[in-house]
Amino acid sequence: EPASYFSSMDDLLFNLERELIVDFDHILIDNLERLPVAFLEEELHGDEEGTRLVRALRDASDDERVGALADLADLLSDDDRLFRRLRSRLKDAVEMARKRVRWNYKTAVPSYYPRANAMSLLLPLCLLDDEHADAALVVQLMPSGNYQGQTILTMQQAYTNARLICRPNSDWLQKE
Repeated sequence: EPASYFSSMDDLLFNLERELIVDFDHILIDNLERLPVAFLEEELHGDEEGTRLVRALRDASDDERVGALADLADLLSDDDRLFRRLRSRLKDAVEMARKRVRWNYKTAVPSYYPRANAMSLLLPLCLLDDEHADAALVVQLMPSGNYQGQTILTMQQAYTNARLICRPNSDWLQKE
């Protein structure tokens, strides 16, 4: 028997009529390393401490990078203004992803997460320009009927997760 990853068409198609609730704290604090450094640099420009930490990320060794990311996460946790700035920009990217799904339903790419034995959909997040996806938002249909934007993946992670089901047929998710 071939593997079966989904039990309903709801697992494969993003329903634009349902609400999407995004866990911004988890994305911006816990998974900061999955955001492009250029995006962080652009959004934190003008904040002295934020700019210093992003520069440290660019030049850091792997060990130093972990510390710089932790310091940057602490800064975002403590500075509501900076957190709101990043959250607002991420919200814009999520809205653009929803518009792309409205234009082409294939934009939402099915993905399988083996550890949780769960299906989800990947939405492209264009953070640096509107034509190029920089990361993917993982959304899962919850029992309430709403979608939960649970986490963010790098493009490589998104491609790998989508490949578990089949070759992605999307204009934004390509092997790099």
